[in-house]
Amino acid sequence: MPLKLLSGMMKASGDEALLIMERDVGGDEIVVVTKEALLDIADPPLCNECRLQQYVTVFSDIASNKFDGKKLTSDGHVAVTATDVSAWKALHPDAA
Repeated sequence: MPLKLLSGMMKASGDEALLIMERDVGGDEIVVVTKEALLDIADPPLCNECRLQQYVTVFSDIASNKFDGKKLTSDGHVAVTATDVSAWKALHPDAA
């Protein structure tokens, strides 16, 4: 079942973001959006709250697809990486 975005925010360290996403069953999923994913989503490269909010829908769609496909980290969570952003951009060349 797809995840639904509840909230997105930068970590206090400013080097990555977190998405709080709702599962249909079993509570919420915390998704990490890496610094590299934020930097690679658009030009100029930025890793800040503005860039996160500008592309939060894209990051949440990527996270939901990874969750549905069971493409989880070794600790069982979802992370959106620069590799994921590159794959998204290849499928949506005019979007970013």
